[in-house]
Amino acid sequence: MSLFMLDKYRSLARAFFLADTPSLSPAERRRSALGALLGVGLCGLVLHAMPVASHWLIAPVGASAVILYAISHSPLAQPWSVIGSYALATVAGLASANVIPVPQIAAAVAVASSIWLMARFNCIHPPAGALALFIVLDGHYSAGQMGPTVAMVAVNVIGLLIAALVINNLVLGRRYPYSAKPESNNRHKTRDITPLKRTSLNHADLESAVRTLDTFVDVREDELVELYNLAVDHAFERHIGLTCGDIMSRDVITVHFDTDLEEAWKELRLHKIKALPVIDSFNRLIGILTVADYLRQMDEATAAGLAVKLQGLLRRTPGPTSEKAEVVGQIMTSQVHTARMGTPISDLVHQLTDKSLHHIPVLDEKQHVLGIVTQSDIIAALYKRLALSRRAVPSTA
Repeated sequence: MSLFMLDKYRSLARAFFLADTPSLSPAERRRSALGALLGVGLCGLVLHAMPVASHWLIAPVGASAVILYAISHSPLAQPWSVIGSYALATVAGLASANVIPVPQIAAAVAVASSIWLMARFNCIHPPAGALALFIVLDGHYSAGQMGPTVAMVAVNVIGLLIAALVINNLVLGRRYPYSAKPESNNRHKTRDITPLKRTSLNHADLESAVRTLDTFVDVREDELVELYNLAVDHAFERHIGLTCGDIMSRDVITVHFDTDLEEAWKELRLHKIKALPVIDSFNRLIGILTVADYLRQMDEATAAGLAVKLQGLLRRTPGPTSEKAEVVGQIMTSQVHTARMGTPISDLVHQLTDKSLHHIPVLDEKQHVLGIVTQSDIIAALYKRLALSRRAVPSTA
């Protein structure tokens, strides 16, 4: 067999038999297996302790365990998907077993009905199809047999969800039920969303895409958006390839904790900048001083009295004690978002936009200030790269 034909068969095998999704990491594989071990075991103990005639684990619970512990964030794993699907499959299975005398036809109708009902009520959970089949193959049901069957399914669902809640949250450290984190409030206290999200995917985009595909998408909407944004960041980083070390300003004006407010203000005006990294005696970053830090000391000042307030803040108070701030360390911001020389620009874009930052100090491993990146640096770098890329494309005119 030629190498060409061998490669062709390998490509066909990958296309038709292998999943094209990334595999779980070793840590996730261990967590998923441990979750199933503890979850199914706990579910069995819960069922055994319940005062019902039948406390056996039913086979579909094993399939549900795969979903609840391996892909607990999936829409298929959420409580309504489990409860609704099991309930609807039970109804479909019992109805088919009693109405249709031929078991093979009853089984097909039960599974098909379960799928239609789960899709109709937005509670798709694949193991429910196995439950409908299990109920039909168990035989014809009299009126007295339906109650125990419903009770058996109900206690299995209860045990399954109790186990999933306990194991995922307390043992595996996962959020279950999974829900999207609430949107953080705009830092400017307006109704606008953050700049990156304005140009990102939205619900209408995703709804249109899913409607075009006309299929069920086993990913939550917020996860799709996150995947898209991460992929865009990776592509941006791959094509642009710039880091903080490439674009940062290296001649950084700094101040110390005990620098007078007036002296720091003069530095800001002299160099026409809006932020000064604050360092200690070992040249390590301990904070950042911005124009906003000065303005926060004058929250109650009107526009007319702002100059007077500022003069009063900058003027050194004579004597050993003072009721107002006198040095940089008293008004600086201690919590500083920083970067390293090799930090990609894409990481900075998120910090500058989502957190409303304007300056990000660049540090080494010992927290020494090596440079500073501003919004102007980012814009200039992106503009230059865009201009170069457009010039590199030959004109079609």
